Amino acid sequence: MTDVLTARRRAVQGKRQVRRLRRQGLVPGVVYGRDTTPLAVTVESRSLVKLLHAKAREHALLTLRIEDGTPWERPVLVKAIQDHPVAGHVLHVDFQVIVLTERLRVKIPVLLKGEAVGVKQEGGILEHFLREVEVECLPTEIPPSVELDISALKIGETIHVGDLIPPKGAKITTDPTGVIASVQKPREEKVEEAAAVTEPEVIREKKEEAKPAGAEEAKEEKGAAPAPEGKKESK
Repeated sequence: MTDVLTARRRAVQGKRQVRRLRRQGLVPGVVYGRDTTPLAVTVESRSLVKLLHAKAREHALLTLRIEDGTPWERPVLVKAIQDHPVAGHVLHVDFQVIVLTERLRVKIPVLLKGEAVGVKQEGGILEHFLREVEVECLPTEIPPSVELDISALKIGETIHVGDLIPPKGAKITTDPTGVIASVQKPREEKVEEAAAVTEPEVIREKKEEAKPAGAEEAKEEKGAAPAPEGKKESK
C-alpha cells in the first residue's frame, strides 16, 4: 500500500498568484500521464516534504487524492522536483499517473563503490562519465540506484554500461557501450621555460646639433689673440 498525498485543484495561474500560494505554505504542481488530461494542483508543503524525506524524492511512488470537486485518486510517481536555488524549499512538483501493473522506464543514479587500484597504488585519476542509467521495471520495483565496484580498476581500464549488474526486477536499457568510468594517467604539465631573448643593443650615433650659420667663424674670431700693434711708419 502506498502513501497518500492530498491535493487540491488549482485555478490560479501566473507568477504573482503562484508566489501567493507559496506564502500560504502550498506547493504548485501538475499531474499528467497517459490517458490523463493535465491537471494543475497544489499540495501542502509540509506533507510533501515529509513524504519526500521518507522516500527517494524523484521516483517516489504514492497515491494522489483530490477531494475537492469530483473525487479523483490515482497512483503517481514524483517525476520532477524544482527546488529554490538558495533557500532549498520546493517550488514546483510534477506527478506522473501510472499503472501499477505496467513496466515503465526511469533513470536511476550510478554509485561507484571502493577505491580503484589505479588511483590508490598507481597514482591515476578516476573519471566518472555516466552518472545515470535508464532502467525498465514495475513502478513498485524501482531501484534507488545501481552500484558499481571499481576496486580492481587499473590505469587505462574502462567500465561500460554493459558491465553493470542490473538491479533485481529491472532491465538496463541504456546503450551498453556507454562509458561509466575509467582510470587515466595523470596529465603531465609541461613547463616551458621562457628562453631569455637578448635584444641586440642598437648603438645610435648622436647627431651633431645644427649650428647657426657663421657661428664657427664667430668663435674663431672671438678666441683669436689680438695681433701686436706695429710701429707707425715715420713720415
